[in-house]
Amino acid sequence: MKTDNSIENDASLRSLLKEWKSEASLPPRFQEQVWRRIERAESTPAPTVTLAHLFANWLATKLPRPALATAYLGGLLIIGASAGWSQARQETARVTGELSARYAHAVDPYQTMPQP
Repeated sequence: MKTDNSIENDASLRSLLKEWKSEASLPPRFQEQVWRRIERAESTPAPTVTLAHLFANWLATKLPRPALATAYLGGLLIIGASAGWSQARQETARVTGELSARYAHAVDPYQTMPQP
């Protein structure tokens, strides 16, 4: 919210800024150095950013935090344990079916074995 006082301050500030003169001069060959830097920046190729580099950078910035690192580790352990349990369950079902078929064949050798 502007008051009348701020309008007067703005007018006095404007007049003060109009009176102000800079006495500083630019260093010698300033413009030439600026153009040289611009040419150098344009001539160097832009660095390529790969997905692996982005992931490594993200990992380096996020993992130094202990709580976040512990959460990631816990999540990865849960995912790994779930995947292992699922595969073990499938393998157990396959082996159980194979062993029951072998047992049935051992008890009754004339019984035909089911094809997998």
